[in-house]
Amino acid sequence: MIVYEYPFKQKLNIPDSVLALGFFDGVHIAHRDLLLKAREAAKEKGLAFGVFTFKSDGGIKSHAGRLYNDSEKAEIFESMGADFTVYADFGAIADTSPKDFVHSILCADLSCKICVAGFNFRFGKGASGDSNMLCNLMAEAGGECRICEEITADGVTLSATLIRNLISQGRVYEANNLLGGLYYIKGRVLHGRRDGSKIGFPTANIKIGDDRVVPKMGVYRSITTVDGEAYYSVCNVGTCPTFGENEIRLETHLIDYSGDLYDKEIRVYLIGFLREEKRFDSVDELKMQIYVDKNTTIKENGDTKWQELGLK
Repeated sequence: MIVYEYPFKQKLNIPDSVLALGFFDGVHIAHRDLLLKAREAAKEKGLAFGVFTFKSDGGIKSHAGRLYNDSEKAEIFESMGADFTVYADFGAIADTSPKDFVHSILCADLSCKICVAGFNFRFGKGASGDSNMLCNLMAEAGGECRICEEITADGVTLSATLIRNLISQGRVYEANNLLGGLYYIKGRVLHGRRDGSKIGFPTANIKIGDDRVVPKMGVYRSITTVDGEAYYSVCNVGTCPTFGENEIRLETHLIDYSGDLYDKEIRVYLIGFLREEKRFDSVDELKMQIYVDKNTTIKENGDTKWQELGLK
């Protein structure tokens, strides 16, 4: 898949296409439904299938912790068959009128023949354009617009905000069902104090990005992948109070893994919340609890089929 950055008011050299429109944080099941409809339209019309979205650092929804960063979103777009993704800077086009957004950007600069958007899609200066206006303006420009219907979860509109709230509450099982896949955090393994190794449970520590939603602090059943292999794991999100730490980080113990993980990139998929983080009175007490966490993880993750999860 080709990734483009859209320089405002500059035509990109891309083929006539169907464009899926949205911010797509998390690429949850409603987003995936939209992407599939765009892919089907592209196949039906013999056009390229592209995604038009905004860069995470461009100011759009900057108050919210991200579920996934731009490269992670692009990876999902590619897995769903996108030929290309266009990233635009929200700040650069925020003052564009709805008509110019459709006529000048989508149709002229991005060669869009059909656009696919959600029922609540807003665009143009002050978010003054809605899905009905998008359809009218695309028709005016000689194109077509297809709008996806609302998808709800327990009567609530499915949204990235809903999923962020679930993750921040530790309700990752519910979040995963709405995402259509396992929520993960990836990073390069940092050098630490080796406290886990000293007590027989070596852990790999990674940083949670400052712009990312922070899961509820505590211990999780998880799956960690490294070098293309998946391992049951127990991970902790928090400050490791037993050892007097104060920086929030994620550390994961890979069950049945042997080897050096330092500087390797890993992904930690959160499966279920086990318990709150707590300070133990002794290292022995901590070790006993880790044994319990480890055995629970093995028991409850036991029927997991890696090939069905598409883990990397």
